[in-house]
Amino acid sequence: MLYYLNGPGGRSSGSLCLDLQTFVCYTRHMGKKKAFVSCPLDWVFAAPSQLAVLRALKDSAEGMSGRAAARAAGINHQACKQALDRLEALGLVIRQGSGHTQLLRLNLSHALIQDALLPLFRAEKAFQAQLRGAIARGLGRDARTATLFGSAARKEDRPGSDIDLLLVAETGKKAALAGKAAEFGRDFTKKYGLRLSPITYTAAEARARYDSGDPLIRNILAHGIDLLDKKLREIVS
Repeated sequence: MLYYLNGPGGRSSGSLCLDLQTFVCYTRHMGKKKAFVSCPLDWVFAAPSQLAVLRALKDSAEGMSGRAAARAAGINHQACKQALDRLEALGLVIRQGSGHTQLLRLNLSHALIQDALLPLFRAEKAFQAQLRGAIARGLGRDARTATLFGSAARKEDRPGSDIDLLLVAETGKKAALAGKAAEFGRDFTKKYGLRLSPITYTAAEARARYDSGDPLIRNILAHGIDLLDKKLREIVS
């Protein structure tokens, strides 16, 4: 079984003993988790460090060292080593080379990698673009500009964070745009689990706030992300 877990080719007796120890410790760590074959994701995502390592390795076809994987995953070397050992025990990671020249990469032949994890990572990568695209499509016909700001623009958002959005309306259409944004926000929350928090100004209001040195407008100009072709800076300048 150990040969199967670590891929073809086998290992030395010392490595096999280490693999057995790792696998036994991993099993204890999992506690009363469900069986691997029926619920493999319980084991794959047993610790946040394992998800971080899988994400770090997904774009490295040639593999990377353990220290490089730790840096890419944003975790310390010891946590990375433990995660790699557990993922290797599951057959999801392959170790190549020997000594200090070892490289680690995803086992692209593994069914879970191909059918579950890589599609999941692709969906994750596309999630941000989907959110921004949905806002642009939903409000772009009615707004002159739509600018994302706050924690989502700074990439500091957490579950429960609002998606802060500044909308600039055409003259005489501020109320209509605000109403549409509120309605759109309800559907947005249902689909993405995130609350849209829009602020609506007319172009004249946005320009006046900029001219008066309004800190919110200044901050949005410095760190915000324009979602439409027309930019906020073009409105206020």
